[in-house]
Amino acid sequence: MSRNPTYDPPQHFEGLFRILSSKRFLKKEGLGGELPFFIHSFPVSQQQVVNANIQSLVKRLQNDGIEILEINLYKLCLDILKRANIFDQIVEQEVNMPKLRLNRVLVSNLNVEKVIIPEIHKRHAESNAKIVFLTGVGEVFPFIRSHSILNNTQTLVGNIPLVMFFPGSYNNKTLTLFELIKDENYYRAHNLNDYKI
Repeated sequence: MSRNPTYDPPQHFEGLFRILSSKRFLKKEGLGGELPFFIHSFPVSQQQVVNANIQSLVKRLQNDGIEILEINLYKLCLDILKRANIFDQIVEQEVNMPKLRLNRVLVSNLNVEKVIIPEIHKRHAESNAKIVFLTGVGEVFPFIRSHSILNNTQTLVGNIPLVMFFPGSYNNKTLTLFELIKDENYYRAHNLNDYKI
């Protein structure tokens, strides 16, 4: 059951546009020296609607001259597996492969520190982004955890805001994926649902 029954995607995304396009947000003002990491949590039941709203938000911001780098973690993982020529093999063997073994194969080929973060660094370096969006968080669970990505991207985007779209809840301390699975505590991100311009 969602802890946010009043979540209204059009209203929330209109608010997000006002926040993300504000000079205060882009200049990272009022953060008290903390990292410009932000989490927008939403009920997992709204995932498809949120995905469509994210794409509209990206277009609106870019039309305002605010370049966005969207990194969909699920698509990023598929790109990495295909580039390593193991994606087809995993798909063929998945039916007969025990889940623990499949998880080990994915974790070893999609190591956060050695593979995922360098790929995010590369994409960031090739862009002129003013904000990084992280999406596809729920689709990569359990082999990639939200707190692990956040902990490892600190050196990457300390100079520009990073916004994670999170299917679940965040109370400024605990990330609860799908409203069911508590991740490790993470205190360093600002809750965009409570953010005031």
